[in-house]
Amino acid sequence: MKIEILYSDLCCLYGDKGNTKFLMQCLPDAEFICTGLNEKPAFLDGDVDLCCMYSMSEQSQEKILDRLMPHKEQIQTACIDGKTLFLLLGNAMELFGQYIQREDGSKVNGLVVFNTHTVRHAPNRFNTLIQATFENMTLLGYTSRFADTYGNTEDSAFCHVEIGSGSDPKTKLEGIRSGRVIATYLLGPLLVANPDFTKWLLKQLGVNSPA
Repeated sequence: MKIEILYSDLCCLYGDKGNTKFLMQCLPDAEFICTGLNEKPAFLDGDVDLCCMYSMSEQSQEKILDRLMPHKEQIQTACIDGKTLFLLLGNAMELFGQYIQREDGSKVNGLVVFNTHTVRHAPNRFNTLIQATFENMTLLGYTSRFADTYGNTEDSAFCHVEIGSGSDPKTKLEGIRSGRVIATYLLGPLLVANPDFTKWLLKQLGVNSPA
């Protein structure tokens, strides 16, 4: 099994590296690939089982989009029906929407995997604890972000928030679950804080008895 951690040198906020360490303990025989900013993502060659990308600064978002945009169509195809399962945490989700609107109203084009868009509101940071439901299980975590994402629907939401706020202040829908992608603002680290969800995720990879 191959697991790729995209841009771990930049996407390393909020303790999300704990997810990688936890996966390494659950899957001691897996091959882990840490892709740097100027390296071609391994999943583009179709031989990666799980690709993870975590939270980053807003400046890093734009650097990473600059690297990924030449592969836009290939990424869209991979996210719809490719082999790789994508786990996008924190503001990594924002890169895969239609666009990100900066504070001055200008826009950064996204990868257009989702029919969503993001609006930044720095320096106002939004923080909240979250309790949500997914596949009849309870998820716990928090979000800390400078933006909100709009355009979620019942059919494409990752989970439903019971306590806290969803992907934007007026919805209880949180994150995206579409095609081969699971994307959420939930931090924690998510996999460490929610072992039942981690077991579910590993089953999607064909692992029924993790270490």
